Formats: sequence, structure tokens, C-alpha cells
Amino acid sequence: MNEYEGVEDTLFIPLTARVNVSKSFPEYFFDEKALEMENLIRNKQIDKKSSEYSMIANVARSYNLDQMAQNFIDKHDKCNIVNLGVGLETSYNRIDRKNSMFIEVDLLK
Repeated sequence: MNEYEGVEDTLFIPLTARVNVSKSFPEYFFDEKALEMENLIRNKQIDKKSSEYSMIANVARSYNLDQMAQNFIDKHDKCNIVNLGVGLETSYNRIDRKNSMFIEVDLLK
């Protein structure tokens, strides 16, 4: 058994949530890039096994992190934003990066 087996499955849970909330509640959270990536979701069971509440809670985390990053960028003329364990996160596309350096890192096999 590979020590990383199954890790990639966890990438699709937040992506599935962002897609569903973007479709159901675009006035609250809209992620155009996630919608473009919807075809990457292989495990359709995530959608069936997840409640609307868990999807909204997952997206609330993304929303809050976006707000924190945007506030930091707005307060600093030049800054670095480092996003670790990024997976299929699309915050790079949702945030106005201005003069910031945006670095995203994830696990490589």
C-alpha cells in the first residue's frame, strides 16, 4: 500500500463544496474557477454524502481565509501570501492580489 493512497480523494471535498455553493448561493460565494474545474470531480458520491450544511461550512472557511488574505494585502503595498496544502484550492483566482507574491504549495508524489 502506498503511504499516500487516498490522499487525492480529499482534494475533491472542498472543490465539490465550492461548486455546489457557487451554484446554489452565488450571492454569498461564487467561485468561477471551481465551476470550470467541476469536470475534474471523479467521485460523485461526495455530493450525495455531504449535507448542504457541511458544504456551506466548508465554503465559509474559504470565504473567511479569502477575507483575511485580502485584508492583509490591502494593508501592505508588497507582501507574500503562502498557501500550504493548497490542493485544488482556487483562492488565487478569487483574491485581488495587487502587488503581492502568491505562493501555493502542495504534496507531490
